[in-house]
Amino acid sequence: MSMNSLVWLGVLLSVGSCTSYAAAAVAQWRLAVLVPEPLTGRRPLAALLSRPLWWASILLNGGRAVFQVGALTFAPLTVVQPLGVLTLVMAIPWATRLGGRRLTARERLGALLAVVSVAALLALAVTDGHSEPLTAAEGLTVTVGTLALLIAGAWAAGRCPATWRSHLLAAVAGIAFGVSSALAKTTITVVGTDGGAALLHPASAGTAVIAVFGLFLAQAAYQGMELGAPLGVTTVANPVAASVVGIAFMGESFLGGPLGLIPAVLAAGLCAYGISLLTARLPAPAPHLD
Repeated sequence: MSMNSLVWLGVLLSVGSCTSYAAAAVAQWRLAVLVPEPLTGRRPLAALLSRPLWWASILLNGGRAVFQVGALTFAPLTVVQPLGVLTLVMAIPWATRLGGRRLTARERLGALLAVVSVAALLALAVTDGHSEPLTAAEGLTVTVGTLALLIAGAWAAGRCPATWRSHLLAAVAGIAFGVSSALAKTTITVVGTDGGAALLHPASAGTAVIAVFGLFLAQAAYQGMELGAPLGVTTVANPVAASVVGIAFMGESFLGGPLGLIPAVLAAGLCAYGISLLTARLPAPAPHLD
């Protein structure tokens, strides 16, 4: 079974989404230097919203969403979401350059392993574009369940030390982005069959609410931290969450059935190792770069 041309178009659009997201992540990282306080009070939140760079990151994330919707129109979640690792491969060198240094040999190896593992995951993923939309009941269940998980994660993060807070916020942000992609996939399909009536489907509202929630969670994860670790956690959590929804509710699977999951898990492990090499500590950008 080989990828058809429409799935490859989805892959191309997904790369565009990764590029926009990488630029948005670097912008949010720089914002975290300008507004380092946790976003739990009105003052740091107001300071964040007063920065033009914040609104630039919103536009970049909007561009990411447009490309992502296009990608999900032509390709299944299990193809599109693993490509999100490329965001890390793009963002880390960019942020490293802004920090006044070059990638180390360790970081270059990490980037190579991440790209190779993503290629392996694509070879193992569904290649016929098969995906079933969530029913209204499933869409409501996924939306409410995800919101409850995000709220619980944010509450728990607020009671953790700085590093664990960042990692937990990054994880729930990745879950938000992954689930919102699954909901967007359903919305796209339902719009094609039901037209304007699709706006009544729980997945439509769920897509926007969860994506916005994820945007603020990701920004909070960068507060007082380097770019690599939180972005790495988000990048891993995103495809895992989307694949869980896709496989559990939308009829997606991996090539070769259950046995196909074995090499997929090995490729995911290689990807995680590559990310661990790539997410080295980065020098913070100068605050005047606004």
